[in-house]
Amino acid sequence: MKRVLVFTTIERAFYSSVIEYQLLEPIAEIAQKDRGNKFIYIGFIPINQWVSRDKLLKSFIIYKNNRKRIKSWLSKNNVYCKFIPILFPIRCKGFHLNIWWLCLYTICSLPILFYILLRYRINLVHSRNYPATLIVFLTGLLLGIPYIFDMRDLYPEKGIEAGIFSRKSWSYRLWKLIELKLIKSASYVVTTSEPFKEYVQKKTIKSGTSKVIFWPNCVNPLHFKPDETLRKAVREEYGVQNKFVLLHSGTFGTPKDIPLTLKYFIHFKTIQPNAHLVIFYGIQQKITEIIALAKETGIKQKDLTVLSLPPEEVPKHILIGDVGLHLESMAIATPYGIGVKDGEYLSAGLPIIVTHWQEGIAPLVKKYQAGIVVDTLNNSIQNELQLLKNYTRFRENGFKLVEEVFSLNRNVKRLNEIYFYPHSKQNRQ
Repeated sequence: MKRVLVFTTIERAFYSSVIEYQLLEPIAEIAQKDRGNKFIYIGFIPINQWVSRDKLLKSFIIYKNNRKRIKSWLSKNNVYCKFIPILFPIRCKGFHLNIWWLCLYTICSLPILFYILLRYRINLVHSRNYPATLIVFLTGLLLGIPYIFDMRDLYPEKGIEAGIFSRKSWSYRLWKLIELKLIKSASYVVTTSEPFKEYVQKKTIKSGTSKVIFWPNCVNPLHFKPDETLRKAVREEYGVQNKFVLLHSGTFGTPKDIPLTLKYFIHFKTIQPNAHLVIFYGIQQKITEIIALAKETGIKQKDLTVLSLPPEEVPKHILIGDVGLHLESMAIATPYGIGVKDGEYLSAGLPIIVTHWQEGIAPLVKKYQAGIVVDTLNNSIQNELQLLKNYTRFRENGFKLVEEVFSLNRNVKRLNEIYFYPHSKQNRQ
């Protein structure tokens, strides 16, 4: 019997639609059909993430109920689930660890993971993100347990974009050394786009180590399916039933992406005068900042709606849109990403608008004609006119892109293959 540990750290996994949809749901699909193997999900959650500072009691109750719901759901699908508090990092914005926080985090977390691996007699670990995989690798030096490195993004580069450390810092240099070691020692490396896969393959080309696969952020079409009745109700609720709605869902990659999105909306409005911009942003404190910046940019209050939504409300409210926006300014990690929002937009029937330097999603949008790829430095309106003219066709093409690339079923099959491929150092290529 194979005992698979699915492991995350430093993420509020009991209140994250990303973790739930992108990781736990695929695991549950596999485990439900495979009663002959043991599946365990463990999340190391920093103590500062067990409540929200601005709403202590309310958040405690919400998080507690959500943990109970997730554990019950996973248990019914043959997955044992446990959330474990860890001491470090104690900062609220501590996901990207500098060298000092990395040391404290490792000292704190390593013994707990070591115990878990022995306690449950784990023989394969699927670790999501760099901090999780680092301590998996260190325990593996003694226990020899193979692991799948689910990278998610370029962690060192994202740390620079987040302003935690600089390219010349010792923290960045250390993480790049760790990155290479983790890649080379993994049985499989999971990447979220083809450019990301090529980046990792270049890292291993000389040593001939890990198998590298493209496993995109997937979407369950049952969660984000078009519903005209619900769409009409949501649009009426916010008074946009007669508008052409450009929707941005989720966080922005860098601070520069907010003004980029606002300026693009002004550009689009010259082509479609009844355009309306809707932004979903999970952090309530950011809403005031976005509204103020929109006013400075020249956007009228009647043309903008900014909402702070809990994760469970996003599938319903995404139907408010006519097109989905995923606009990013050029940053270090921009070429490698495909956003979680991309599959959700397309599954809900929204063609998407992406910037041309997003080399993960842009080629797919072009290939399937499921939206448009734009150059925000160019004032051309040809792509936008094509979108409006061919809107219905682009929408249908989006469903095809979901089915052939982003659908949950397709990605569950791929994950199942790498779980039950023989994992050992001898089998690495």
